[in-house]
Amino acid sequence: MTEHSLQSSARASSLHNLDPASLSRMSTTALDELFTELEPAELAQLQGHKRGRVLAVTGLDWVPAAARSALLGFVNQLPIWRGEVFEGEFGANAWLLPGSRLEFARYVVREAPALDGSGPVIRLDYDVSANPKPLRRIVGELRYLGPGLFLVRMQLLWGSRVIRASYFTLES
Repeated sequence: MTEHSLQSSARASSLHNLDPASLSRMSTTALDELFTELEPAELAQLQGHKRGRVLAVTGLDWVPAAARSALLGFVNQLPIWRGEVFEGEFGANAWLLPGSRLEFARYVVREAPALDGSGPVIRLDYDVSANPKPLRRIVGELRYLGPGLFLVRMQLLWGSRVIRASYFTLES
């Protein structure tokens, strides 16, 4: 076995030990590092509804990991954001409002290079005419985490700056 295949094997083994609860205890920096190690997803894997789970929000890394995980666990139980809905090359956020479902904040789904130069990703580009102008600055990047599980980082484009906003998982 070569050194590269040993590293890939070790990385794959360590990824199998990750679950949404352990991911929610990771800092944004640790999630950044994990994201760069992941392979891109395939567009065909992203059809239909995917349940979302918020893992990290920029600015909360100062909160101890267990408390941050508990806080985000509570947020994930609120009946508000349900995840994402993918239809071909388009997608939208799935929201649950009292008495109804709403798909809001639409985006184009395509393969593209990561904004940080870390390789290919599936890009969720919110710069579409159906969205209000503030939402058009949002760019999501998605990579494959495991069978039916994807890691997504959400970013805001502010002039030439890319500002990391959050991480979440999507699950079939």
